[in-house]
Order: sequence, then C-alpha cells, then structure tokens
Amino acid sequence: MAELSIEGRRVFYFECGSGAPVVLLHAGAGSGKQWLKTARLLETRFQVIAPDLWGFGGTEKWSGEHELTHDDQALLVVGVIEHLCKEPVHIVGHSYGGATAVRVILQKRELVRTAVLIEPILTPLLAFAGEESLFREYFDMAQGFLGDVAAGKLDEGWRGFLDYRNGPGTWEALSEAPRERFREATESTVAAFRSNLNNPTSIKDLEQLSLPTLVMCGEKTTVPDRRLTEILRDYIPHCRYEIIPGAEHMSPLSHPAFIAEAVERHINVGTVQK
Repeated sequence: MAELSIEGRRVFYFECGSGAPVVLLHAGAGSGKQWLKTARLLETRFQVIAPDLWGFGGTEKWSGEHELTHDDQALLVVGVIEHLCKEPVHIVGHSYGGATAVRVILQKRELVRTAVLIEPILTPLLAFAGEESLFREYFDMAQGFLGDVAAGKLDEGWRGFLDYRNGPGTWEALSEAPRERFREATESTVAAFRSNLNNPTSIKDLEQLSLPTLVMCGEKTTVPDRRLTEILRDYIPHCRYEIIPGAEHMSPLSHPAFIAEAVERHINVGTVQK
C-alpha cells in the first residue's frame, strides 16, 4: 500500500500495472483490497488504482465540520486521480463506491472516460421512482444497524447487515478474526449508512451521465439492489446492462474474473465509441 495527502489527511491506495488508468472504488465496510483479484487480472493492460475511502482501510477518518457525504468521498477520489493519473480515467464503483463514482462524474466529468457501476447504493432513487416498499426494506435494515450500534449491540447490528446482504447465517459462519475487523469498521460504516440514506443523486442527475456506462447486477442480489440497477439502466443515456450469473451483492469478491472481463470489454467498446 502507498499513501498520499489529500485535504491534509493520509489516504492509502494500492496501484499496479501500466496503461490507461482504471480507478476501482470499494464497498462500505471494506477497502481497496477488495479489488486485489480483479486488479491482478487487469494490470497487464491498465494502470489500476484502488484507494481506501475516508474512514476505511488505512485512510484517515473524515473529520470535516459536517457529516460525511458521498461528495466528500468524491473529493478524495478526484484528489487521487489528479495526483496519480496523467489522463482521464475509467472508473469502476461497487456498492458504496458506486454511489461515490456517480458523484465523481457529476463533479468532474472531464476526469472520467467511462464508468462501470456495480449495484451502486443510490437508495433514495427508489423513493424518487415511486418504489416506496423497496426503499423501506433498505431503510429498515439500515436503521436496524444504526439502532443496534447506538445501543452498543455491535454483533447484533453486524449480524443483521451481513445476513441481509449475503444470506442468513453469514455472521455465524465467520471466525473471530473477520468479526473483529467488522467491529473495528463500525464507526465508518455508520457514517456510510447515513451518507447512503442522504445521497442527493436524482433521476435528473442520471440523465446527465453522458459517458459510456455499464451497469452490472448480481443474479442473486436483493430485490432493492436489482431494482436500483434497473432504474439506472432506464435513465442513464446509452447505458449497457449486464447480469453477473450466480452472484450476490459482493460480486467483486466472488466473481473477479467475470468483472475484470466485463470492465475490459466495456473500456474497449467505450473508447471506440468516444
């Protein structure tokens, strides 16, 4: 891992390969390391950069005067791009990182050539699109986590979150070491949930994403996540859409080869179109 300073705070990232720059943005409660397998499959053709977002991995926690937002995370990513990349990048965002990728594009369109969005957590779009029951499903899960943490019941909170994301029994199947890593990420995950629920991205914003975009969705993901990807598919101009066979929400961990191939294919097609 390497580090640089953004906004006077340490930001960690890993980098490998050479060629056109590809920036990989991780899910909440994770770090850039979630992309290690995907990065190794891309590094023969691309400069691959995977930063740890504010409060995750080795990067310092957000300490601004206001509550952390995806726009704050986007400023971190913009700083990484401006420090490390000599040309506009191809951006790949998963889950929490997917929501941040959208804010990067809206803030600094000139820095991004193509985008791959893998089940980005843009939960308020469900409400904007009239999917109130699906919005409530995610909202209730998030509030359950936040409530358990506030009551000091960390294990209960993580059990509810991980079992929702990856199926019943996920938490119970973990050994103590990964459980402790999740507990250590609690504070940053609370901030992530709050930023998810307050994400300002609108339907009108989606219509402004005028760049080659691929939206991906796991075949076995949750209904709210599937519906969100369909909303993106329908409103982002000239969007391509792909299902990841057999995958749940954490597809970069379970299906790195499929994702690497899709990313490379999309970059090749998007670069020609551009």
